[in-house]
Amino acid sequence: MQTKIQLESRTKTEFVKQSVEHIFPAQSTQNWATAATSELEKGSRLEDLRIRKEGLEWNPYYSATDVESWEAARLPASLENFGGARCWINMPRVLVNDASQANAQALEHLQNGADGIVFDLPNEFEDARKLLEGIEMPYSATHFFVSGKSERFLASLHAFADEKFAKESINTNLYWKGDPDFSQVVKLRKQTNFRGAGVLVANKETAADQLATALQEAVARVERLKELGLSAEDATSHLSFSLQLGNDFFLEAVKLRVLRALWNAVLVAYQVKALKPLFIHAVSNAQVNTAFQPHGNLIKETYAAMAAIMGGCDGLTLEPEDYTNSTMIRMARNTSSVLREESFFSLVADPLAGSYLVEQLTKELADETWKKFQLLSKI
Repeated sequence: MQTKIQLESRTKTEFVKQSVEHIFPAQSTQNWATAATSELEKGSRLEDLRIRKEGLEWNPYYSATDVESWEAARLPASLENFGGARCWINMPRVLVNDASQANAQALEHLQNGADGIVFDLPNEFEDARKLLEGIEMPYSATHFFVSGKSERFLASLHAFADEKFAKESINTNLYWKGDPDFSQVVKLRKQTNFRGAGVLVANKETAADQLATALQEAVARVERLKELGLSAEDATSHLSFSLQLGNDFFLEAVKLRVLRALWNAVLVAYQVKALKPLFIHAVSNAQVNTAFQPHGNLIKETYAAMAAIMGGCDGLTLEPEDYTNSTMIRMARNTSSVLREESFFSLVADPLAGSYLVEQLTKELADETWKKFQLLSKI
């Protein structure tokens, strides 16, 4: 004789095996449109719910039948064992006026949770040794915003790295302000994690214009490096991108996804396989809004950081509201650490994959960007 518990167990098993459609019937865009229309105020149209921004339009609702996933935009799991499936480098910015002071600021950041530093160098800065003293470059990412007049600095960087880390690989990117000078870049020894032709992505009227211009500039730099004797494979591996983050969460996340996917398309055009993965550096500039004070920038930088991480950034710089305020500097630095260590943003490689809105936006922005990139490339 079956016990009551056995009967209840069998009943539960049979229930679980049933289709859930009798509880949650399949929905469609038309179902949603019908429901939304019934709730609109008199005189309003369903068309008014469409979102229009930066030359793009998207619907307020998508179902599975409305979108087609673009596999090229999917983010791969990180190759870093320590960082989780979605790994990024926490990189505070240090504005360099005095080399010793900048070095002290960098060491403080690295001793308190940062994984790397972005040094913003003045024109004709020279002393790499004093700036980098005590920083273990193979293990702490050291990136630089440099000008076209950086020949002496790069020579100094080369000598310092050769002396200190001759048998290791420095983890260094150069992002060029203005016209780059690659004469020293090609002289630097081949480093596993050295990228010497980084593009500072300029803000444009639309996201498509911004990304298309960045890709066009990147291709121009590849061609210049090839003229200096590098192979297409070596030249493309020197590229990286640094871009500023705006306030639209989904658009900023999608921009990073599109940039990575379209750069891979450029590599296909060159018929090369990158020697190292593309590095995308995202920056959230400080934003002070009196309506959100105090610490209004903390809201903005957290929002921007989440968009950048989910969009696939490799390095993240969050600007404090006030560089003279040690508490605000610490808050900006720790935001990235909290998102990783306490909010667990590092556990999923591509958390936005499968979102109908994100998939659709990614494809639309990619198509528009590629069209504009092709037009720029013909000029």
